[in-house]
Amino acid sequence: MGMDRQGEEAHQAPDAVERSSTPRRGAPLELRRSRARAERMVADMGGTAALPRRNGELVFETPWESQAFGMAIAASNQGHYDWEEFRERLISEIGDWERSDEDERAVWNYYRHWLASFEALVKDRGLLSEEEIDERTSEFVSGARDDHHH
Repeated sequence: MGMDRQGEEAHQAPDAVERSSTPRRGAPLELRRSRARAERMVADMGGTAALPRRNGELVFETPWESQAFGMAIAASNQGHYDWEEFRERLISEIGDWERSDEDERAVWNYYRHWLASFEALVKDRGLLSEEEIDERTSEFVSGARDDHHH
């Protein structure tokens, strides 16, 4: 199962969770605990669900991929769902793609499956409706919802 890397150059995550096992010394305790949970969750993502890496670092082709990654981890850390449930959905989503007819399936992109799994879980948990997801997606695409520029 190869990743299609057409187009944009891959961007390594500036704050990839495995960069440092020790958060900044002055970081609040909850931030350090949250980071440690995220590191464990990512480390446990092996096999079909393994995250794309280059030289051991997480790799994101585009900004939306790192945003989807962060949202899924944050929602789990906030208790909206169990990480194992997300991981199982991701494995199932990837398996569905692998079993689909090669002539009919989309070009491989790990984070499209990640996002589809996240969106399905968010809808199933009643956190957002399909319409709310579509609205927020449009906001991200248009730049109206860019949390990096306050």
